[in-house]
Amino acid sequence: MNHIWRALVVFGFLRMSLGMSLFGDDPVKVNFCCPDGEKLRLHTEYHRYVREAECVQGDKNNLEGIEVSVLHLTENNQSEFVKRKLSKLHTKMPKCGRGLQISRLHTNLYENAANRFRLYGSGYVRILTDGSTVAVDMSSKLVRPAEKVDKEDYCLADTWESNDSYGDDNGTLALSCDPCLEEVLCYFVRLYFIILTDRSRLLIGGRERDGVFVDNIVRIGDKNGDNEVNFEEFESKIVEYLKIAFNILDRDNDGSIDEVLTNEAIKEYSLEFFEQILKNAVEYFDSNGDKSISTDDFISVLRFNDRNEDGEVTIYELIGTSLINLPAPLYTAYTLLDEDQDEKLTVDEMLGFLRRTFTIIDKNGDCNINLEEIVTALGASNLKEDFQLGIKLIGQQYITLAKYFVNGFIAKADKNKDTKVTLEEIIKFADFSFIDRSIQIAPSMGYPNGPAFLYLTGGYERGYGPSNSWREQRERIVVVWLTTLNTFLNNPVYQSTPSTQCGLAGQ
Repeated sequence: MNHIWRALVVFGFLRMSLGMSLFGDDPVKVNFCCPDGEKLRLHTEYHRYVREAECVQGDKNNLEGIEVSVLHLTENNQSEFVKRKLSKLHTKMPKCGRGLQISRLHTNLYENAANRFRLYGSGYVRILTDGSTVAVDMSSKLVRPAEKVDKEDYCLADTWESNDSYGDDNGTLALSCDPCLEEVLCYFVRLYFIILTDRSRLLIGGRERDGVFVDNIVRIGDKNGDNEVNFEEFESKIVEYLKIAFNILDRDNDGSIDEVLTNEAIKEYSLEFFEQILKNAVEYFDSNGDKSISTDDFISVLRFNDRNEDGEVTIYELIGTSLINLPAPLYTAYTLLDEDQDEKLTVDEMLGFLRRTFTIIDKNGDCNINLEEIVTALGASNLKEDFQLGIKLIGQQYITLAKYFVNGFIAKADKNKDTKVTLEEIIKFADFSFIDRSIQIAPSMGYPNGPAFLYLTGGYERGYGPSNSWREQRERIVVVWLTTLNTFLNNPVYQSTPSTQCGLAGQ
């Protein structure tokens, strides 16, 4: 028995010696943020996203030659920490603004600390509760959540001062750049993704707790078939939608939406625009892949409406009454949409209804509709003139707001000032101050014209006279809208073959 223990001791000694020879000789080369005799000064204001770093006169840099714990990936893909010394590669700091990342570096970890890191794709995900801690790996890369930062793109500093709560100004800091935080689109897409994933960094399909909303995102966004969507896949899908919209606005196909500068693209919208919205909506909501929208696509949400427990939810079970008992214009609208009355709205059925409706409104046949044509079509359907006025007032409000925001965005996005804004310039748009101002303006000025809105909905009598006076007025308003809808839907165009104008046939 003793010889077994002796063998284990010798084996352990050899293993330790081998580890020291492998990991203790060659230093890890990293960038130092400041030269000797200078220290790092940080200024941060998180509520305004201001982060600044500079080198000022200070203490000697102590990073050269110090021994730190370095993350190492074993042959069986297990992570562990080994001891290595640091050596200077260059003296430089990453150049970035609001994307500057300031993190504490693990320099002296105990043996089991590596268990707090797990492999994720090509990098490591930290599962430490402290969101500011990172590590250096054997290849001199900085290990951040779900990514690795190349050794040329970060620096270390062990003498520093800060106006923020990084602690007692002791320990080593790592400075790196996150390009996503420098771009408006990427920043807000990531923010939304973090909210969706509850910071888990993955959307996973088939989990009951997440529901059909997340399942549909995974279904249309999963690029590699692993039933998961990471941020890169999620962002790629958003950019895909943006590209579709861009190509529609780019009417002369020159790779620029300079057409927007004339504001025509804001005031009128093409049939192709509405068709693309419809097709992408069906792609998202069509959970069972039958190229239609029905209650079957929401069965996980509507299962409590399945009164006879047959595994299906009919429209009767959903709304509590037969469709034929609905007001006549609403029932007519449904029959025009669901042509075969099978309670499934196919893509072809919805496109047919859309094209017929578009034909009625597009009086000049230019394949675009605007506010004036919409009001004219409603007027031809016997909508009262005062109601037409209300629609014009609200419509003009939003067109004016859209022109203001779009013109401002174009001016900021057009970096080379050639009056042509490309898709790349939109994706790389980085003027957060413009977005901040727009966010302040939009909620106030974007609220519907109060008096006009109340007039159109029957709410302008609220608070005046007896309560039944308001109810009667509201009922009269409903009759006005239903009568207009009934006249509009009785247009003979709805009984004809839908037009495939504008070169959209077969799409």
